[in-house]
Amino acid sequence: MKTLRFTLGSLLFTAFFASVSHAQSTFVSTSGNDFNPCTRTAPCRTFATASAATPLGGEVVVLDSGDYDAFTITRSVSIVAPAGVHAGIPVASGNGINVATFGPATVVLRGLTITNQGSFGDGIEFTNGTALRVENCVVNGFSGGNGLLQSSPNSHMVLKDSVFRDNSEAIRVWPASGAAQATVEQVRMEGGSIGLLAGPASRVTVRNSVGANTSGAGFFAFSFGPAARAELNIETCLATDNGGVGIEGSGSSGSTTIRVSNSTVTGNGIGLLNFISSAVILSRGNNTVQGNTTDVVGPIGTYPAS
Repeated sequence: MKTLRFTLGSLLFTAFFASVSHAQSTFVSTSGNDFNPCTRTAPCRTFATASAATPLGGEVVVLDSGDYDAFTITRSVSIVAPAGVHAGIPVASGNGINVATFGPATVVLRGLTITNQGSFGDGIEFTNGTALRVENCVVNGFSGGNGLLQSSPNSHMVLKDSVFRDNSEAIRVWPASGAAQATVEQVRMEGGSIGLLAGPASRVTVRNSVGANTSGAGFFAFSFGPAARAELNIETCLATDNGGVGIEGSGSSGSTTIRVSNSTVTGNGIGLLNFISSAVILSRGNNTVQGNTTDVVGPIGTYPAS
């Protein structure tokens, strides 16, 4: 009898755990309805409704390919389009995705394609929250705004395996107050005026990424003063075919530091630019800076391997 009770208890616990785990996901579909409970068999239509119905830390899963509405996230949740599903977000006005959470929260965006349809806003705007992770996304055509703006105070952002194309600035890290950190891995920033901008009070590390075909700079760091330093670390990257500069540092004296290692800078107007010698730009000594109209302008220092 004890064995039977134990077995039954174990089965009930397993069933309960499975139901709780399943409840961590909600679903959206082009054939869904926002009056539905957002389940797999009765999905919702919009990300806004589904994310509000998702437990903290849970996922909103896209079931089928098609266009979905722009939306705002105010809580810790993941928005996921699985491989093989095209989740398009056409944006006619405003921003494509607003991330504005309250208290400690992590938001994940995966597999989304955000396309400008006449808006002067941003593709993704991260204005408040602890952490944002963007994976396997495409943000295209926000020529009047940023592909992604991180202005949230004291926040951290991770970007991976994504494409930012033909935005005014592909990625802009510039906290409204406090400081911000960002890690960029295997990201293409193409077209527009600037590929990646690390602004005041930011620390950005970018690796295995491309800043190309901009009218201004592929990679740019800028700050007003030492109290709000801008730091940009570039590892194994390509800056090419930028009409202005491949990699540029600027701002008031001592406010900006750029470190470049194992990267290629070629085909730009200027390869490395230390504007009016105001920044600290350091080369590991293993970079290729060649084939630009002018390879180097301003002082470039070195830093050793350790």
